Amino acid sequence: LLPKNGIYVAGGGFVSTPWRVVVDLDQKTIYAGTADTANAPSFGPMDREWKKELSPRNGSHLMKLAQVAWTEPPPKTPPDASVDYDEILIVCEGDDTFFLQGYGPILRPEAAKAIVEIRAAAGMQ
Repeated sequence: LLPKNGIYVAGGGFVSTPWRVVVDLDQKTIYAGTADTANAPSFGPMDREWKKELSPRNGSHLMKLAQVAWTEPPPKTPPDASVDYDEILIVCEGDDTFFLQGYGPILRPEAAKAIVEIRAAAGMQ
């Protein structure tokens, strides 16, 4: 599911329906999917899936947001884990990969901003 060059964001949990967005710079696409049932994996088949073309400008903008999230310093105190919902953000640049897990919603400001904009670019609210 991970692009060679791009972004993977996903969320879901025991009480939340899973969702995911994959920004693939090589294929020049944004894939998005949502499921109807909570407590299902975000990497599995989705009930609704769609793909749209990724413009070079939008791809560049989203990768800049993801790169800022990559370099954002971690909080001094680890986040409190939540068993009800989780988010992940993965940034792929060839052989280099950054993985951030929220153990709940991702609260780092720049990473949270990136997720909001990536979801919006995919047509999610």
